[in-house]
Amino acid sequence: MDELIKFLKKLGWKLASCESVTGGDFASQLTDVSGASEVYAGGFVSYTNDAKMSMLGISEEFLSEFGAVSQETVKMMATHARELLSCDIAIAFSGNAGPNASSNQPVGRVYTAIALYDDCFVYQDDFVGTRKEIKRLTVESGMHRLLKLVIKESMR
Repeated sequence: MDELIKFLKKLGWKLASCESVTGGDFASQLTDVSGASEVYAGGFVSYTNDAKMSMLGISEEFLSEFGAVSQETVKMMATHARELLSCDIAIAFSGNAGPNASSNQPVGRVYTAIALYDDCFVYQDDFVGTRKEIKRLTVESGMHRLLKLVIKESMR
């Protein structure tokens, strides 16, 4: 996270987050690092569909059509978080950490989206492990992808 904060500072960018499956773990780990307040605007923990609708403005019809755990929904989460907090970049997580399959998705299926201006990159992972391990792997892979994208942008 230190390196991510360093590159965000270098670019002068603000970051937002929107978490479902991770329940705020990403924001917690990011804000454990001194200097995070210079680049992190804040985030949303939209764990339920009701929260996704009320906090992010995602419609009930959209969630009914695509489901809470989907590429489409996580893309909408990241895009709305970036817009609502007026940030340059945002990351969002939605998935099923188990122990039971839900939303027609297997345990370990996680979608991560990174919204950068008008682009949005979506990733699908199928992690194996306990609920806690899946959440940890989700945050780690999200941070790695975010860092890789920010470093690439800083080289332009």
